[in-house]
Amino acid sequence: MSPLIVEKGSAMRLVVISSFAAMLSTAPAGAQSVAAQPSSDTAVQACAALIHLPGAALGDPAGMVEQAHLVAAGPAPVDPRPGAQPGPPLPQHCEVFGKLQDRAGANGQAYAIRFHMRLPIEWNGRFFFGGGGGSNGIVGAGTGNLLGAQPDTALNRGYAVVNQDSGHDNARNNDPKLQGTATFGWDAQARRNYGYASIGTVTTAAKAIIHAYYGRPAAYSYFVGGSKGGQEAFMAVQRFGREFDGVLAGYPGFRLATAATAGEMWDNQAFAAVAREAGALGSDGLPLLNRAFSDEDLALVAGAVLDACDELDGLKDGMIFAFTRCTTARVRPVLARMTCRGDKSASCLNSAQVAALVRVYDGARDRAGKLLYAPWAWDAGIGGRSSNGYFNGWRQWKIGSAASPTNNAANVTLAVGTVSAVFTSPPTPVPNDPKSYVRYAMGLDVAATEAASRRKWGPFNESSVDFMNADARDLSGFTGHGGKLLVFHGVSDPVFSIMDTIAWFDRVNAFEKGKAARFLRLFAVPGMNHGGGGPSTDQVDYFSALVAWTERGTAPDRLVATARATTAWNGRTRPLCAFPLLARYTAGDPERAASFTCG
Repeated sequence: MSPLIVEKGSAMRLVVISSFAAMLSTAPAGAQSVAAQPSSDTAVQACAALIHLPGAALGDPAGMVEQAHLVAAGPAPVDPRPGAQPGPPLPQHCEVFGKLQDRAGANGQAYAIRFHMRLPIEWNGRFFFGGGGGSNGIVGAGTGNLLGAQPDTALNRGYAVVNQDSGHDNARNNDPKLQGTATFGWDAQARRNYGYASIGTVTTAAKAIIHAYYGRPAAYSYFVGGSKGGQEAFMAVQRFGREFDGVLAGYPGFRLATAATAGEMWDNQAFAAVAREAGALGSDGLPLLNRAFSDEDLALVAGAVLDACDELDGLKDGMIFAFTRCTTARVRPVLARMTCRGDKSASCLNSAQVAALVRVYDGARDRAGKLLYAPWAWDAGIGGRSSNGYFNGWRQWKIGSAASPTNNAANVTLAVGTVSAVFTSPPTPVPNDPKSYVRYAMGLDVAATEAASRRKWGPFNESSVDFMNADARDLSGFTGHGGKLLVFHGVSDPVFSIMDTIAWFDRVNAFEKGKAARFLRLFAVPGMNHGGGGPSTDQVDYFSALVAWTERGTAPDRLVATARATTAWNGRTRPLCAFPLLARYTAGDPERAASFTCG
């Protein structure tokens, strides 16, 4: 029984938890499931007793478990997102909601870190912290997304799972005059919690609840997240490395402040220039970024990239595994050949389009030509569809869907609010509407905006780069106890450049004197957009590979990835090789991973 429970709670509840923990402890700490299940009444009472945990036990005197109840095995909650598929059924578990750091903040806003846990009755002795996404502000499902398009969840595999909102609530902390859901950017503590601090706070509370409920600590602790959650995964390694044994970071925004202030704003202005030259203006007179390229235009670009680079990996198959050799010097002559000699048509690109592509792929720069963010990898995913087949993931982020009468690129609708409120200092008030966001993006100086991400501000005297960017080379706090970090990234990611991730990988490896492979693996996914999709093999069980590496020492050198039905190659398999090795065709069936080697 946990000594934390002794401090508070009725004798009856203490006996219940003690009895439940004793049943669970019949299995060793590393076992995959408990040896016996408690009775239903015992499980109900043990779960409900968690509400009496004192705040001090959670690491915050004002913290509390607000709800705790047993959930019967059954269907997963309905996902309200359009086109979302139902998740796998949930096992019987204890569901917990809690809050930490409840406080009054800037501009009359009330803030707290809210968390959501699910504790399976058949526990495998392990802890799973799931990262967030976007600007967070949502507590999360608490089921444990495994990434890599896996059909099950961490909860289904027996993990105790926690999600959190990173210290702000999209419904409560939402002032339409101050960037809407990015209103929290006006509060220094909320910024810091969003960047990294809430990870440590919630980890402390979650581990206390696990110990209290099961009567023992988790044998292994994992952090898994993609995009903003990937940034959080890097932060877990960099700032809370001793708390985690294995970390999976997908398409990570580990330099999010820089990627947004420089990369995304640079791209907005480049594509707006194309739209403006073509006379593609909205009723408000602002350029419509989504009219800079038609779907046919992007297909032409993808074709040009494939013409230049597809066979560099030994096989012409619509995928570019030798992407590091697919340079602007190779692609630009092919783009030049398809540049219109007269009027624009569906079979050619105009010179403004070609110039904008080269400008974007060369990376955001200041007036002296100094790189502010990273260049981008030329890849066929610029013309590929997302994982659900409904839209081009590259297009949706960079310029927006072609059918929209207004600007709807995520680089505008999502990025501008956080750039102006969170990623620059001091915050700049911008009303939460597309017109105001486009005006802000068109009127800024990219170099000055990137510089504002490094300006100290607020009571902590820290910049946005200080609390957001997780690009440290020295990860000894994580590696010192044997921690393992697995990273994967789409080559056609339009939000965070894989070239930036590779540059960080190289810096870490140099710091480790070429020995970073003992704890770090990076896998590039050709064709894949942000989070999945594109003309790619994006279905991979990265998490099982991480667990095997962390717990059994089996380092992942080669992972087999499968294409979805929404691609032209349903069921195609390819090896993903631990970078810097890349897949190359040797001989055999071109649709099978076995026909490729890593080299």
